[in-house]
Amino acid sequence: MSGTAAKVLVPLFMGLALAGCSKSQPGPASVAETSSARANIGDRVRFIENYVTFRRTYEKLDYDIAYQNNGGGLVPAPSDWDIRLIASVPKAEMNDWVPVGAEKTDGPSPEWLKGMPGSIEREGITEWYRTSGTVVGLDRERSIVAYRNTSMPE
Repeated sequence: MSGTAAKVLVPLFMGLALAGCSKSQPGPASVAETSSARANIGDRVRFIENYVTFRRTYEKLDYDIAYQNNGGGLVPAPSDWDIRLIASVPKAEMNDWVPVGAEKTDGPSPEWLKGMPGSIEREGITEWYRTSGTVVGLDRERSIVAYRNTSMPE
């Protein structure tokens, strides 16, 4: 490589590398947090709304969120996430939780539900719906919803 080419190419590659390492990443910040980190339900709701696309009303809310923003760096990549919620919600809003086009499934509660933090009753969640990457369980009698959305294969 000639001296002139090196004078042009080296700064160009350094500029590209630095641009790729920029602090501005599209999407929310990477996090691993459970609801025990926030005592107030309002704080919990504001927090999870950074990681879900829907807005709901909650009477009680517990969550376990793991989100890895892979948008920064030299070669940005899709983000990875595992978002789990269990909530007591208004009875009138139960149907809002069923994803459009979801398939109703039978079977026992999934293992991830057992490991959820908090004291919201989960034994009555027997109605399950599944769509690509999302699982929702309902206990219509107690108005309890279990929700999981993940980018990771199950």
